[in-house]
Amino acid sequence: MPLKGFKYPDGDVVRLLDVKTGNVDVDRMQVSLPTLLHMSKDRDPDRKPSTTELIQGTCQSYLQRTQDYYIYPDDNAFSLAGTLHHLKLEESSSTLVSNLTKSRLASEITLESLGITGTIDLYDRETNTLVDYKFSGSYKIAKCLGVQVKHGYHPTEVYKKSGRWGKAGTPRRVKEFYIDKDTADMEDWGWQVNFYRYLLEQNGYPVDNMYVQATVRDAGLQIARERGIDKKIYMIEVPYINDEHLLDMFETKRDALLLSLDNEELPDKCTDEETWNGIKCKSYCSVRDICPYNEGE
Repeated sequence: MPLKGFKYPDGDVVRLLDVKTGNVDVDRMQVSLPTLLHMSKDRDPDRKPSTTELIQGTCQSYLQRTQDYYIYPDDNAFSLAGTLHHLKLEESSSTLVSNLTKSRLASEITLESLGITGTIDLYDRETNTLVDYKFSGSYKIAKCLGVQVKHGYHPTEVYKKSGRWGKAGTPRRVKEFYIDKDTADMEDWGWQVNFYRYLLEQNGYPVDNMYVQATVRDAGLQIARERGIDKKIYMIEVPYINDEHLLDMFETKRDALLLSLDNEELPDKCTDEETWNGIKCKSYCSVRDICPYNEGE
């Protein structure tokens, strides 16, 4: 009982079956029919756990598999943009594989190990390099890069008037950004890409390099520049996580999800890390409206 349909802005719902047959008021939904169709992806509720599924909260995964739920299309706008971004890159990779470097590049490889599946975006056989594509905001990318800020002074510009930042005629304060890899925090991306590495290695593909190619969703905006993000695409190296630590995490999450599904029992509440300290529960989780832990929040 996965996604059942969409919510109109006023809260009324329309089923996926009606969307797929064109029986939806797109003017009232304020979203085009092709957009809704792109969001109407069916997933087998009895499928094996996926890498992506296991890096999110177990409670979220359980509810997505067992409960009927409806979503507002607006909530999935960035997710859709990310999906289309992936599709374009996959098309380019497929063209390269078929026309130029068939023996070198492999894209969209779906593998399985330990009862967990994963789909690798790109693997370069010549350099043993794994690349995962991401489409994300500057906040997340700055954290993954380890962007730090310090305050300096502009070499030529001065304050014209005295104010809270300085006296008239003194050098204007400016932010200076630098990268400190020791503070970089890949969070769920690090777990995900390392498990993809494990899947590749278990299937005979050696991995010497791991990267996230991150396209900045808010590139060029002031908010991105204020976070030290001044490019549109970053190639971010992913640190190695040892297999013992990696498998302990994924096997624990796998077992917790499967046990809850077998017993038809709601798992524990998602952790603060999984919910971004509750932010995800308020605006970004697809099952927030039916989550018992989210009542009254």
